[in-house]
Amino acid sequence: MKNRITSLITHHLEWRLKRRARVAALCLFALAASTPAAQPGQRPITDFTSRQGTYCLKFGAEGIDCAAGGYGGVGCELFVPPQPNVQGWADPTTFVLVDYAGLADFLVGGAFGTTLDGSVNEVPLADGRARVSVLLHTRNALTWASHFSDTDFPGPVVFGHRLDDVMLGADPALGESLLQVTFKNSAPGAPLPDLIQLHFCPGEGQELEVLSFRARANGTLRAAFGVPDGSPGRFETVQTGLFRVSGVANSHSRVALDAFPAEKVIIQPTGK
Repeated sequence: MKNRITSLITHHLEWRLKRRARVAALCLFALAASTPAAQPGQRPITDFTSRQGTYCLKFGAEGIDCAAGGYGGVGCELFVPPQPNVQGWADPTTFVLVDYAGLADFLVGGAFGTTLDGSVNEVPLADGRARVSVLLHTRNALTWASHFSDTDFPGPVVFGHRLDDVMLGADPALGESLLQVTFKNSAPGAPLPDLIQLHFCPGEGQELEVLSFRARANGTLRAAFGVPDGSPGRFETVQTGLFRVSGVANSHSRVALDAFPAEKVIIQPTGK
């Protein structure tokens, strides 16, 4: 999936540059909810959620330019303004964005009622790094899906509405998600990464091992799905990325080629 999304993002950038599209600044977000003191081996979930959407992604002639990217930068590439960049999901035909970190809800003043809870467990390793396991459960998360397009990214929306349309009065599709991610970090207590950064531009000592995501939502279907616009529908996705396994798997196996042996998106009408 990483190679396909990288290719789509790069194609999207080229399409935008040809049309002199705007480059927006990345909206920084800090989750201010209070949390209890962390127990030994554990960190507050806000150590992870407050970092999402804060990595400034940059592109060059060869695609994503990790050397030019960073945290707190300007001139960042926003995939789907005004929503900050967060990890997206895909199957061969569909792109999905679920507000698992509550960033869209923050931009609308909490109107969606998005709630986050979870845990961060950190284990020191013999080489001085740490293995970090994150479990994040999100409710009332803005959710939408689009079909891939040959000319633009993310393509025509088929389920829910994008954040910019919701801000103009369109109905939001709200769902529930469960994110599980395991990775090696540079050291115990080191800042936790934005998933976009960890996935596409891992820093020194960082190594993504497992990235699993499940989400479901009820909402309305768009005309691009092939039904009357506003028809009730249901969305579900299951995504499992086995990055540690893919590095040692048979080079001809599915997991070695893509690292995502499971990447299923289901969208269907639910009737009146």
